[in-house]
Formats: sequence, C-alpha cells, structure tokens
Amino acid sequence: MNSHDGSSVANRAYEHIRSQVLGGHYPTGKQLVTRQIAKEMGASLNPVREAIGRLSAEGFLNHIPGAGAFVPTPSTEEILEVYEFRQAIEPFASQKAAAMITEPELCVLREICDDQHRMASALRVSKGHLEGEALDHWLETEEHFHGTLIRAARNRYLDRAIHHSRVLTQLFQGHRALGVKVDLRVASRTWQTHRKIVQTLEKRDGQAAADCTRAALEQGARQVLADASPTRRMLG
Repeated sequence: MNSHDGSSVANRAYEHIRSQVLGGHYPTGKQLVTRQIAKEMGASLNPVREAIGRLSAEGFLNHIPGAGAFVPTPSTEEILEVYEFRQAIEPFASQKAAAMITEPELCVLREICDDQHRMASALRVSKGHLEGEALDHWLETEEHFHGTLIRAARNRYLDRAIHHSRVLTQLFQGHRALGVKVDLRVASRTWQTHRKIVQTLEKRDGQAAADCTRAALEQGARQVLADASPTRRMLG
C-alpha cells in the first residue's frame, strides 16, 4: 500500500467513525477499540489509529492517556457553556461576513436554506421527525451553513476559535441518546431563521446579521437543552 492509499483509508476511517459518533451509533462513554473498528471496515490498524487521533484532536472523541479514546458524554452544563461561547463570538463573525461575503457564498447559503425548506415540507406530510440518513443530512446542512458563514468573515482566528464549539454542538444535536429530535417545528423555525440571516447578508446589514445570529443561537440553546434534559428547562 502506498502513502496515498493509506491516506485514503485513514480518511474513510475518519468519516466512518465521525458519522457513527454523530449518529449516536457509538453510545456516549463507549471506548473505541481500534482492532474492532478495523475489522468493521476491513481495514488495517494504522489508518484507524490515525483517524482516531485526528478525531480526538478535533474534539469528537475524548482521549485519556493510558486508557484510550472515548465517545464524549455531554452534560447540560457543557451545552450551556458552548452556546454561551457561540453567542459571544458568532454574531461578530456574522457582522464581519456581511461586509466580506461573496455572491457564490450567498448562493451556497440560499441552497442550504432551500434544502432545509424541502426537509421541513416533507415533515409537514409525514408528521414525524428526522431519523437515520435524513437526520445525518440535516446535521450536515447545519454544519455547512454555519461553516460557510464563519469562513465568509475572512478571519482565520475566528474560524479556529469557533471550530471546536461547532464540533460540540454537532455532538449535542446529533446524538440519539440525548433524545434530540428535529420535527416540523424545529425544522421550519431553523430554515426560516437561516433565511433571515441570509437576507441580512444580502443587504450588507452587519448589525442585523449579528442580531439574527444571536437570536438563532439562543433559540438553538433552548431547544437542545429542553430535549436533552426535559426535567430541567434551563433557558426555557
């Protein structure tokens, strides 16, 4: 196997483990066993070790020296702290993005809103909530939207500062064990809020973009905390 092949397998292992964690297929607190994952994938051990190391560095896994890598077990306190951090930083990023964003980036954001609108419309018919691949796709659109918005601010330090908090938010939102659900109410509210943010960016209105982003994060915090801890309505 040449180095390019090894890198491809490591990337495949990275995507596999990441999707299993985000999808809740690996339960919180689970220790990842390299040999077992390699067997699942039909891969050798080294690419899987590389993928686990990368995911640990990014915050998707907790690495405990001498013990191994584990799936994080988020608490309501962590959720609150992450959203507090995002509410302090991301509105500023949106304000900068209003001045710097390009038309191709605006097109990407519009397409994401349209995609989320389609998913919300499907939920209106099914009267259920997103599950399986549909939920995975929803979470991908969420990450794509916020990632595009942050990159549009053209500030590498902002991007780095916000990256880890976005990782944790994905874990909170995507983990089935937390009971978080994307139903018609959540999906409709999300795409409409995103569309409002895009409209402020189209108008180059930095203050309005910051205000809309802050409101969206406050709303997201209430929803995730309510779902993850129904008996403790923090922020609600």
